[in-house]
Amino acid sequence: MNQPSERVTTTLIGIGMCLIWYTITQIVSALPNYAELRGSGMLMPVLCLLEFAVLVPLYRAYCRRYRDIPPGDIRTGQLLVFSLLLLGLIFSQSFYLQKETWTASQVGESTEGMLAFVLAVVLLAPVFEEILFRGFLLQGLLTWLPKQRLACALLTSFAFAAAHTQYVHLQTLIALTLLSLLLCYARLRSGGLKLPVFLHMLNNFIGVSPWLWLTLAPPS
Repeated sequence: MNQPSERVTTTLIGIGMCLIWYTITQIVSALPNYAELRGSGMLMPVLCLLEFAVLVPLYRAYCRRYRDIPPGDIRTGQLLVFSLLLLGLIFSQSFYLQKETWTASQVGESTEGMLAFVLAVVLLAPVFEEILFRGFLLQGLLTWLPKQRLACALLTSFAFAAAHTQYVHLQTLIALTLLSLLLCYARLRSGGLKLPVFLHMLNNFIGVSPWLWLTLAPPS
């Protein structure tokens, strides 16, 4: 993709995908039953389902026309190495992260709401977030700065952290930036999105597992 016209076209498509994602969040926040959805714990499931349902088909349509953001393959060696790196990153966060209250405010009080939240953040959100950030955003930057991979990964990671406006502590934003750098590296090493999607799912599952345990564990 060396032609300037092709680079401009794919860049505009990437910007369009980000605008679609942002528009969906605004539409959901403007729903008349927004407060009810949040109180029942169904806000994130509904939001993630809509974003997944819109962005994934658009990405698949893009892949039929262009080859610069492929799904790629997961190789066993890379999976093990990057999973260990992720676990090490998560372990290091235990020394500096401060408690965030956002998850508790979203899950609601019902078991159904909690399970829907877990499914949304573990199975749906990682897919379309990787498509957007390690897919269109990172590739859009690399299209114009192919020799500046670290700079492109840093810019992508800053944008990824900034997009998580639900978190309030600086330490959380640092953790998100480091996670994104690892996911960017996984994307570049594996040549596709499947490996970063898996790592993102694993990260989110570990993050919500205490809530899931409290919900499903039998009362003592």
